[in-house]
Amino acid sequence: MTTENSHQIQSFDWQKLLFSFEGRTRRSHFWIGWLICLGVGVVSGWIPLIGGLISLALIWPNLAIAVKRLHDMGQSGWLVAVPWVVSIVGTIAAVSMIGFSAVTNAAALENEDPAAILGLIGPAFGLVGLLLLVNIGFMLWIGLSDGQRGENRFGPNPKGS
Repeated sequence: MTTENSHQIQSFDWQKLLFSFEGRTRRSHFWIGWLICLGVGVVSGWIPLIGGLISLALIWPNLAIAVKRLHDMGQSGWLVAVPWVVSIVGTIAAVSMIGFSAVTNAAALENEDPAAILGLIGPAFGLVGLLLLVNIGFMLWIGLSDGQRGENRFGPNPKGS
């Protein structure tokens, strides 16, 4: 490792990675930031109440690293809203499907027939699975796609080339 590369690693600004929406970030830094957020989220999930607040606070760093990754690809950071909107709309639709099924098929629920209950909520679970695939697909797209070579409208290439 050259002295220049060693200096770049030591001087990396983690605060900028996790809290700023400006500039671009490399794939490796995106994954490191994502793993940091995941680790903090998992550990904080074990702490009642405070863990929920920490999980809400983690929305900011997750958005920041995703926006900078989109910038590196030459895309607008607003594309990060796509999986959020899809998830919110899909969750409302899934809850509505379960509620509508419960109201229209109250007799099946009263008999506590597992097959009938699964038939009522199965489509909603399928929709939730589809939402999960959309989110995973988006994360993989931004985490595995090459960035634009050279400088773009969001700043210089973080790789330096």
